[in-house]
Amino acid sequence: KRHKSAPLKRRIDKLNPSIEASVSRILDQIKNCLESQEKGTSITIGFKDEEEENSKMVLKINSQLAGLPFCWNFVGNSADKEMASENLIVPLMAMVGELTRRQRELIKILQNKDKEIEDYKSQGGKTTRKHIETQEFVETAFENTMLMSKGFEEEVKSFGSSAFDDSGQDLYRQIMTKHSWLHRQKNEEELPVNDTSDQGRKPSTGTSWGSSRLPPSVTGPPSQKSPNKSPASSKSNTPDTSPIKDTELMRRQALERRLESDEAKKHEKTKKKKKMAF
Repeated sequence: KRHKSAPLKRRIDKLNPSIEASVSRILDQIKNCLESQEKGTSITIGFKDEEEENSKMVLKINSQLAGLPFCWNFVGNSADKEMASENLIVPLMAMVGELTRRQRELIKILQNKDKEIEDYKSQGGKTTRKHIETQEFVETAFENTMLMSKGFEEEVKSFGSSAFDDSGQDLYRQIMTKHSWLHRQKNEEELPVNDTSDQGRKPSTGTSWGSSRLPPSVTGPPSQKSPNKSPASSKSNTPDTSPIKDTELMRRQALERRLESDEAKKHEKTKKKKKMAF
């Protein structure tokens, strides 16, 4: 829901009659509770008993604000299927595909490391500390060990609750950012070449994922085998320009301008000294 300042203030007073604070301070408190759950803060999720088709989820926050109890409720309606698919289901599938790709790359690295160690041993090299010596990595044996491990059982019991830990959130953010960037580049390439003006251009939010625009990691493996290269040396579909490259270019240009300015100031000081000496 979106609230204007006055209705939001009334709702704050209704839920927290003993607290007097500005709307911005209350919003900061809610944000802090959601981003970093401190001691004394609890977040619970429940459902309103309404009609089955219009069931609503309620997220309740209870915390302390300046030593006084503070509470806030978020009431959420069910999202439509398209929104859930575009913002959750398909990105999660892309995350699985990307993690699988990274796992394959790590397996290649381990296998190459084993070959390197074997080469050292064939030349008479020995491990100085026995406790750091490792067995040769076998992919099938590793997978079987993981299936029988306690960690696998615990992960199944949690049923995906750990998918959005810090690293999971970072991967989700990376995938959504990359998706938006690639589609933004595609849309810009379709514009006329002589159109260099940015006026009237709306900010891009990325096109729909859509079933026909699934990432390569989701649609399945390519027909050709990927070369045994590390991710750094493999061919990428990333455009020649990227946000990181653009930022670096701007930073370098700013540094060059500052150096030119410093050089000019130094030159002016030298001129003034010569005049004074004369």
